[in-house]
Amino acid sequence: MLTSNQIIVGVGIGVGLQQPNIAAQTVLSDSDMSIGLSLLNFVNFLGGTIFITVSQTLLETKLLKNLSPIIPNLDAATLQNGGATTLRNMVSADRLPVVLDVYNDSIRSIWYLVLGLACLGLVASLGMEWKSVKGKKDKTSEAKVEVTPV
Repeated sequence: MLTSNQIIVGVGIGVGLQQPNIAAQTVLSDSDMSIGLSLLNFVNFLGGTIFITVSQTLLETKLLKNLSPIIPNLDAATLQNGGATTLRNMVSADRLPVVLDVYNDSIRSIWYLVLGLACLGLVASLGMEWKSVKGKKDKTSEAKVEVTPV
């Protein structure tokens, strides 16, 4: 059964992953298309690699900064090795809502990063040439050819 997260990810990938490829194929000439698509895929993978690391660093930094007063023996290695489930076990039940609020705020900073990158991508896409993706009609295929029997 599909969850709402799977549907959101599927729609996001469908909209965000294929449209740049189709736009590049429409705008670029046949001789430049392979280079353009290779460059597009390279930037797509490189951006994902870089910003996963940036997001992880942002999350850990904010968590360490905001959780240090609540959990005195917290260090970066504990966060990296254990994750969110370890945090639940490190605090008492009365402090758990505060820890979850801090975790939520830390994840919210990642959403702001993604929102900024999406806005940057939108602004960059406005610089692309606007062309129709509809194919050109071939006049030779429309013309009727009469064949005379031999």
